[in-house]
Amino acid sequence: MRHHHLHLSTPVLALPGRTVWICCVLLGLLSACSQGDPAASGRELLAKGDYQGAVIEFKNAVQAQPESAEARVLLADALERVGDITGAEQQLVRAVANGGDENVLVPRIALMLLDRGDHEKLVREFKDRKLASREADSTLRATVALAAVGLRRIPLAQAQLEAVVDTPAVAIARAQLLVASGKLPEAVSQLGSVRAEAATPWWVLRAASRIAVAGGDGARGLELLRLAHEAVPWNRGVTGEYGQALIGAGKVEQAAAIRDQLRKKAPNQFWTVYLDALLLARDGRTDASHAAALKVLAVAPDHAPTVLLAASAELQSGDVAMADKRLQALVHKEPDSLPALRLLAQSQYRLGKLAEATEIVERGLRLAPGDAQLFALRAELEWARGERSQAATTLAAVLDRRPDDASTQLRLAEMKAALGQRAEASQLLERASVAGVRDSVLHDRIVAASLRMGDVAQARRVADRGVEANPADPRARLALAAVQHAQKDAAGAWATTLAVLDAAPTQPQALTVLAAMSRTPQQRDETLARYARAFDARPESAQVFLQYADLLRLAPKPAHTRLAVLERGVTALPVVVALREALVEEYLRAGDVDKALSVAQSGEATHNAPAAAGALLAATYERIGKTQLATESYRKLAANYPQRAEWRLALARLEAAANRRSEATTILRALITERPFDISAYLALVELSMKDNPDEALSIARQMGRRDEFKGAALLLEGDILAGLGKPDAALKQFALASKAGAESLAALRIVRLLDGEGRRAAADQEMAGALKRFSSDPSIVSAAAGRALAAGDAARAVGLLQPLAARPGVSAVLLNDLAWAQVQAGQPQALATAKRAATAMPNNANVLDTLAMAQVAAGQRADAIANLRVACNLSPLSALPRLHLSEQLLASGDRSGASAEVQKVDAGQLGEKDRAALAKLKTALGGL
Repeated sequence: MRHHHLHLSTPVLALPGRTVWICCVLLGLLSACSQGDPAASGRELLAKGDYQGAVIEFKNAVQAQPESAEARVLLADALERVGDITGAEQQLVRAVANGGDENVLVPRIALMLLDRGDHEKLVREFKDRKLASREADSTLRATVALAAVGLRRIPLAQAQLEAVVDTPAVAIARAQLLVASGKLPEAVSQLGSVRAEAATPWWVLRAASRIAVAGGDGARGLELLRLAHEAVPWNRGVTGEYGQALIGAGKVEQAAAIRDQLRKKAPNQFWTVYLDALLLARDGRTDASHAAALKVLAVAPDHAPTVLLAASAELQSGDVAMADKRLQALVHKEPDSLPALRLLAQSQYRLGKLAEATEIVERGLRLAPGDAQLFALRAELEWARGERSQAATTLAAVLDRRPDDASTQLRLAEMKAALGQRAEASQLLERASVAGVRDSVLHDRIVAASLRMGDVAQARRVADRGVEANPADPRARLALAAVQHAQKDAAGAWATTLAVLDAAPTQPQALTVLAAMSRTPQQRDETLARYARAFDARPESAQVFLQYADLLRLAPKPAHTRLAVLERGVTALPVVVALREALVEEYLRAGDVDKALSVAQSGEATHNAPAAAGALLAATYERIGKTQLATESYRKLAANYPQRAEWRLALARLEAAANRRSEATTILRALITERPFDISAYLALVELSMKDNPDEALSIARQMGRRDEFKGAALLLEGDILAGLGKPDAALKQFALASKAGAESLAALRIVRLLDGEGRRAAADQEMAGALKRFSSDPSIVSAAAGRALAAGDAARAVGLLQPLAARPGVSAVLLNDLAWAQVQAGQPQALATAKRAATAMPNNANVLDTLAMAQVAAGQRADAIANLRVACNLSPLSALPRLHLSEQLLASGDRSGASAEVQKVDAGQLGEKDRAALAKLKTALGGL
């Protein structure tokens, strides 16, 4: 009986005395009724689904009558419904001890042990237990047999089933024994006696579902599991398994509803988070799915499906070493897991461990001799080892098993072409073109393969076939345009691309192709007009917005502004972080920090915002000097996405900068433990320890050096630490060892720097000359030599060193910027053209814009220089050098007040000796600020 509440319209004290007495008696009776029969109240609550309330009432009942078997069974029922299986088991054990019916209760206790995976205890306590009821005893024997199968104690399982009567539990146990013996068809046949009906025990339905699915009957498996779920809707394990089955059957909306039900009851429970991980993976939200998988593994580290989910996400994101570590552990525990072996072979292959990957592939093929995926990987491994003919033979065997697989035909064609077997390669490409003609992405690859072979005629046939089969598919026509371009028919390619855009003005690939083909001013104008038309038509591709914004940077009379394009892009596609990041940059360029921050903040708050949106907000906070908010944002990211090591490193850096060294150290040591193959955390921890605890820094460097791949880097670190301790000779010795360990160019730079610092200029010159001779094409060596030349006042030599590398194709914007700066220092007019090239490649880099501004000053373009310096300061408000240069140019233009305002923001601690002198001179000129 539940507690009742009287609602009186008149205060009790205002009633006549007899009425007060009657009310008090009634209240007392009601209270006594509730308190006197908590079992009845508990039953009422249980029927209404208030399981927590029922637990409280039944505990009261047990407390009032500790010897009551009925009260303990009722409490067990309620505890089971709130997920406390251990507590429920304990109450049932006491109920048996208090005279409860063991024929009913003992099989139930055994089932609880089986359900929570406590197989050892189940076998130990019940293998010799006998029950009076043959049916109950047979069910108990079946439960023990299932536990024995789980422990791989097959003879014990068989013995348990020798003298039993047929029950649904016995049928399941026999089927599971057949599965363990590799007799899956017989196991499925054994399930004929298990009826898919509500009267069948829920756990039998669940077990039958698993076997049906293993036997390939997913529909029956799902139906059996649905009935199990309906029988025990409070059982989170069954509910979760049903949700998983719904996902496997493609019933995502129903699965999401199941997940949401679980989330209300137990937001952090295993099945809730696991279903979330699966659903997020299906939605393509890899970061969020990966983070959810890690939460699952925190409570169930051996859950193989989740390990595979996490490893797949890591392989997809390029974190191959982490995936490999995870898969190695899984395969050690489950050596016969084919999915784990497939993924492990891929990770080993991508890590360059060809012999190890080969061994894994062979293990997998011993388990599944006809596995096409493993055979294809074997072919790739043979190819990588240089066994090219054998690789082609292996892949041909795969094709024999899958004769119409266009992907395999294409890959084999590529191998044949590389082996010089052009006729066979062409035949395979023709077959692939026919088989894969409906797959536009694959067909593009076939066209590209034909072009790489130099067979333009075949490429044209393949492209024409694609257009004929898919006349409305833009990709097919763009493949034709690519072939026309290869046929030197530039006009035809241009016309074909324009025809695609006539039909679909916002088609992103067509716009990209058009921009790439633009050569003449008229074509560039046409391209801009087409992007403008696409923009007005409201595209659904972030690529269109971003590319149009980039083109507008150089447009003389644009139809739209970059800001308008990016603002609309963010509105149309609020979860695309690349668009939001570009808009933040644009606002920062304009000096509108508030709007930049607002864009970053709204991105992080957007529904289903990707993890990168939070990282953009954290980076924006840090960039504008709000370090505490940046720290809080990175702390949140590190907690929600622990797999993203770069965000944890950023958090450690900020913690260290705020003098929270203990917190930074904890973060970095955790990273080293989790990711011993990742050098970043070692380097950060050495840097953190080097100043205050050099012995600890040396210890970390040596720990790092125990890994072969870090040997050279560790020796360099040891040299750096020793140099910082004032032990130059010992440091030089370590640098020499690092050079022998493979870090030759980096060691040479360290040696030059140390010799310069020790005032041993001649020795440093000699070392630098040797390094330039050995590494004449290494940008880091050449840039270092140019930097030394500039420091010595020889700007012409710096230019001479950098110019040959800058003339090469694919030169980096960083090297171009170095050259432009050297040319500015040398007074060369070419500086402006070089600086513009660098700024075109890196338009939002403050250092590059600073260099461009100095080149503009030298060319007499002070107004343009001031504009660029303002942008540089806006983009990087904490950087000292652009602000110093801005102050100088404002003063030179006559703007003393502007110069005074800017010079006060310059952080002298960031400047070198020469620039600090310039700052002092500027302050004097401004009146001794």
